Amino acid sequence: MSFRSRLTLLGAAAVAVAVLVGALAIYVAVEQQLVGQVDANLTQLANDVQVQRVSGGRVYGHLPAPFLGAPGGYNQLVDADGNAYLPPDTGTVTLPISQRDREVAAGRSPAYFTEARVQGVHVRMLTKPVGSGLAVQIARPLDEVDRILGNLRVILAFMVIGGIALAVGLGLALARSAVEPVQRLAAAVEHVAATGDMTERVEVAGRHDELGRLAVNFNAMLAALDQSLRSQRQLVADASHELRTPLASLRTNIEVLERARRLPGPERDRLLSDLVSQIEQLTMLVQDLIDLARGDQPLEMVDGVRLDLVVAAAVERAGTHWPNVDFRLSSEPSFVRCDPGRIDRAVGNLLDNAGKWSPPGGPVEVSVTGSMVRVRDHGPGIAPEDLARVFDRFWRAPSARAMPGSGLGLAIVRQVAESHGGSVSAAAAEDGGTVMVLRLAPG
Repeated sequence: MSFRSRLTLLGAAAVAVAVLVGALAIYVAVEQQLVGQVDANLTQLANDVQVQRVSGGRVYGHLPAPFLGAPGGYNQLVDADGNAYLPPDTGTVTLPISQRDREVAAGRSPAYFTEARVQGVHVRMLTKPVGSGLAVQIARPLDEVDRILGNLRVILAFMVIGGIALAVGLGLALARSAVEPVQRLAAAVEHVAATGDMTERVEVAGRHDELGRLAVNFNAMLAALDQSLRSQRQLVADASHELRTPLASLRTNIEVLERARRLPGPERDRLLSDLVSQIEQLTMLVQDLIDLARGDQPLEMVDGVRLDLVVAAAVERAGTHWPNVDFRLSSEPSFVRCDPGRIDRAVGNLLDNAGKWSPPGGPVEVSVTGSMVRVRDHGPGIAPEDLARVFDRFWRAPSARAMPGSGLGLAIVRQVAESHGGSVSAAAAEDGGTVMVLRLAPG
């Protein structure tokens, strides 16, 4: 059974229950009102009989017609032995006498109402004690009440049937309206599953309910997947392009070594040195690609990380890697919430970039203030038109293409910063060199 059918049936069932309960409540209220009127009339007649007999002071005798002789009614006196005393001019119609009626006459049971059939007539009967071991039984036909209730049952039956039919119709219309966005969403999912087209979107104009939010989130998920796939394709394309040159050079040198086994020692050493350098370059490129690909994985966030200590460790490593550069650290205790390993890699890439461009013996000032890391070198600087591209993948300034590197180091820095809700920027220093600032969210 489809979701729309289940929704329609559920709505129709709920309305049917409500209509049935309402109809039942109306029927019971009307029945109680009509029967209550009959009971009030019977009680009044019984009270009149009791008052007359007490004032007359008679225990036995006929029942005066003015008190018991109601049109279409039946009445009699009953004693504790079950004997019936009929009023004059009422014929020989005797009301049914039960054990409870005898107990009422004997004074052992209170007055009560009941229903019975007398000569095929449906009647409402009151049995009430009148003293001296007697009880009066007064009955009135319920023909009019039964007729009214019968008509009411027919009317309510049509109301129930009409209400259910209307509920089914409205339920179908509402279910169609409610399920339509779900069907569009299902169609979009099926299209994406069948074609892999992440550009598919679900129309959500004018909807501000739960289904609208679901469609918005679904579109956002598709957009994120589409962007991720585009980034992966671009990364693969860029990596293929960047790997092609060092692999070709490596292959050429290996082929030269293979063909010229008797090269002079100096030339052979130069080729081997080139091979080692190219292998190191490939290793660096592959490691950067791995780090860049890992950027999409969930962060291992830690609260209360000492950013100043992470930067101090990175500065110490950079000093070992770049012994001719003077790294100067100025920091204060700073606490952030971050993935320490990735922040360490990002800071290390900033320091490597500064060390690469610093002149021999030149200083690199590193400072940590709050959740901000500032790295300033005294190298040749970056052309103003290139500042906006220094953090792009595989982008290298013309002056840097002759230097070792993959062109991914600063791209990794930006990826790490953005994954932490922060940012990284580059600017030209006033007296030469470059200032790069990594900003993280405060911890």
